[in-house]
Amino acid sequence: MEVYENAASNLVGDGTWTEKGSSLCQKNAEEVVTFISSINKVILAIELNPETFGLLMLNNYSTFQNQYTYLVDCAGNVLCSNKTNIYDWGDVVTKGMEKGVRRYEFNWDNKDYFACRQYNGLTGWETYSVVSTDDFFPQAKRLREAIMGLVLLAMLAAGVGIFILSYTFTRPIGRLKNAMKQVEAGDFDIQVESKTHDEIGMLIQSFNYMVSRLRQLIMEVYQQKLAQKNAELTALQAQINPHFLYNTLDSINWMLIEKGEWEISDVVVSLGDILKYSLHGEEMLVLFEEELKYIESYLCIQKNRLEDRLTVQIEIDEEAKLCFVPKLILQPIVENAILHGIEKKKEMGRIQIQAIVREGTLEIRVTDDGIGMQPDRLMRFRESIMSDEISGKHIGMRNVHRRIQLHFGEAYGLKIDSEWQKGTTVTILLPVEEVDQAKEVTEDENRNCR
Repeated sequence: MEVYENAASNLVGDGTWTEKGSSLCQKNAEEVVTFISSINKVILAIELNPETFGLLMLNNYSTFQNQYTYLVDCAGNVLCSNKTNIYDWGDVVTKGMEKGVRRYEFNWDNKDYFACRQYNGLTGWETYSVVSTDDFFPQAKRLREAIMGLVLLAMLAAGVGIFILSYTFTRPIGRLKNAMKQVEAGDFDIQVESKTHDEIGMLIQSFNYMVSRLRQLIMEVYQQKLAQKNAELTALQAQINPHFLYNTLDSINWMLIEKGEWEISDVVVSLGDILKYSLHGEEMLVLFEEELKYIESYLCIQKNRLEDRLTVQIEIDEEAKLCFVPKLILQPIVENAILHGIEKKKEMGRIQIQAIVREGTLEIRVTDDGIGMQPDRLMRFRESIMSDEISGKHIGMRNVHRRIQLHFGEAYGLKIDSEWQKGTTVTILLPVEEVDQAKEVTEDENRNCR
């Protein structure tokens, strides 16, 4: 009662609160907190269970889920707490507050905490709040973990993407590398498959074209060398001492002149000119003017053989005479016109030889008015000329066509047209500009051979 009387006599305002202590009304009861007031010199004492009373107050202070909040009376006694267990850092907090610091951070058991206090002027008590720094933003940890997970997932996706992109580039390059090694080993039939149209696809297409072109050029060179070897072999097999042949023909010619056999003499002279042209010189290209002299000698022999059944008309531009042509290209064509055109005709026949330079191309036409060819036979004849066979019919004309293409490319060669009972025309197409260069190459090769 002395405590209550002293509190009532020193009352400031409507009332005051006492420290936590024994109950006046109930013996052997738990400690209580008492509110004391004075009304007309009557002391009013209200005893309250500190736990119940404190929880009512602490509910307004608990903001975070894992926040520790407790009330301390004026004597420093803990009246109540929202948690049944208060760690040993309760004393640490209290001592920190005694220094006059209302807010500060401390570390306990390797974990950071934030502490603050609030003074209640009505009761004189203080409310202490302690919360872990991780609980200020309870979703921060989950957010951090989510961010880390997204970063790891993004890095994994980027790694997979880089691997796929790298594989997309390196795989075709690897196949191209292996194909190059096969080409280096001599396999020119290799082709790299590519379904893309990007830079690597274009590179693969260029590589395939290059290999195809190399294979084509190798075949052309091989066929050209093979044809040259065959020609050399044939020439060796048919080789006759030119001086012996010329002397013999000259002796026969003088014998015919003494007997007045002028026509036969002309034939012998023409035959000598033909043999001289065929065997003399190593040039593969000659002036078209020289080729004309050779074919005139050949026609002289044929006219004497056929007598009045053959007439010849030659129309050559002056520019065409100065062009270079492969040697011995007219004789097989003229011979074919006589054998298969003129001789099978009952009446007199005519052969016309024309040459003109047009748009950088030398066009030589050999036309006869013989029996001609029907469409099916003309088709077979063209196929025979264009084939690569080394035997069969029309070997001479096929040889001329192949020699021209091997020299100047597939854009040049023979063109054959015929009409039944009207005649046949064979056109020889040769380049004018490239022939001069080929002539220089041929002369260089001949000098190297010598």
